[in-house]
Amino acid sequence: MIKLFLSKQFAGFLLVGGLAALLHWLARIMLSLTMPYYWAVFFAYAVGMAIAFALNSLYVFPKSDKPTRKQARDFLAINLIFLPVVWFSSLWLNEWLTGHGVLQYSEEVAHGIAITLPVMASFLLYKFFAFSEKYYG
Repeated sequence: MIKLFLSKQFAGFLLVGGLAALLHWLARIMLSLTMPYYWAVFFAYAVGMAIAFALNSLYVFPKSDKPTRKQARDFLAINLIFLPVVWFSSLWLNEWLTGHGVLQYSEEVAHGIAITLPVMASFLLYKFFAFSEKYYG
């Protein structure tokens, strides 16, 4: 299992995932200008998902022989599982930070941490489920 995380593929996943996470994070900041933090986190997640799907299918898992429609379905299912993790973690961490006197940038820090939580599990689920190279139909 360690070999999977020491691979070129995982490095690529971290690069494209980092870009998707950055855009997700920036989208949340922009959305927070017009809506409450909790809704901004929720809707920014969709932005990050769309970017992550496109980048992962093109650059990290291009050898998948699974039809794109099924890749997208499975990718969506995986990310819907992680949505509550990111959402509740963002809210809880923000509350925790503000409760401990961190008033400036608490939302940015909380959301940034929460985005990183599912990284290892999502790589494995993408590799062996959403973008599997051996598709049996």
